[in-house]
Amino acid sequence: MTYRKVYPSQLNFNLEQQRLCVCAFGETKYNPDLWGIKYLFDKGLHGNNAEICVNGAIPNSLALRMYFLRYLFPDIRFHDDYGDKFSAEAEEIIRNIGTKYVTYSVNGHLFDDRGTKDKLESCIEKELADNISRYIPDFANGVKIIRQFPANMFRDCISEGSRVTDKLWIDMVSVNCAGELSPIELKVGGNIPLDLFAQGLDYGTYCHLFKGHVKDNWFNEKTGAKKDKVTIYYIGEEFHPALVGRGKEKGIISLIRQNELFNIVFVKITVDKKRRCIVGKLEVIFDTRKQCEL
Repeated sequence: MTYRKVYPSQLNFNLEQQRLCVCAFGETKYNPDLWGIKYLFDKGLHGNNAEICVNGAIPNSLALRMYFLRYLFPDIRFHDDYGDKFSAEAEEIIRNIGTKYVTYSVNGHLFDDRGTKDKLESCIEKELADNISRYIPDFANGVKIIRQFPANMFRDCISEGSRVTDKLWIDMVSVNCAGELSPIELKVGGNIPLDLFAQGLDYGTYCHLFKGHVKDNWFNEKTGAKKDKVTIYYIGEEFHPALVGRGKEKGIISLIRQNELFNIVFVKITVDKKRRCIVGKLEVIFDTRKQCEL
């Protein structure tokens, strides 16, 4: 069975040879960069240095994600219609991480004890956090996990008025057995769609930029070396065909390449909704670490 190749009505696509322009109409939850990749992929134009130009205002979260997408999708180049202003702004933030651009520290911001709401996904999140090594062998028994970690960036001081990126909460964050800071995105019910994949990449970008800071402050590890990757885990009952494909159709994860910054891991779970628990074994359905070495 194939899946219908449909696109959000809030996004307008204009394709000229190998260059795709994507324009968002008003406020939209859809991410033009990832949807642009899907569009090129569906048209069979994702290779040979294809280009995506995102038109209109580009917030910092999108600018940073577009900047780092080159590592995951090296055959696609991103632009904007302001002379690639997004790239310059992303580089300015990256250069000044920890000085001009800051995030939370343990002084006044303790995130160790996060509660569980009376919702299915929250219950499954707690089960995973309490027993992560049972389900994913990448993690040691008893490893520390922080739930609902705020992945926020500020200019000069921590206040709402100085926020420079979207307000994001990482479902879970930990450090795996390889010593890699590991944001975990969980979705229970339905599937993990393209835009939730984009959100997980934002978590990974945040963890990459503040890798040493987060590990030092909350995990008592002094290893935030540049060579340390960030491993992003997506855990869900289903993954949208736009990501993983269906039948003979491939999804855009077939374009993702092993790189020096990020590992991407998709893990499928089965949930008993009446008992509110995970049943059976988890299945890794995609892992960039299994690809050929760089």
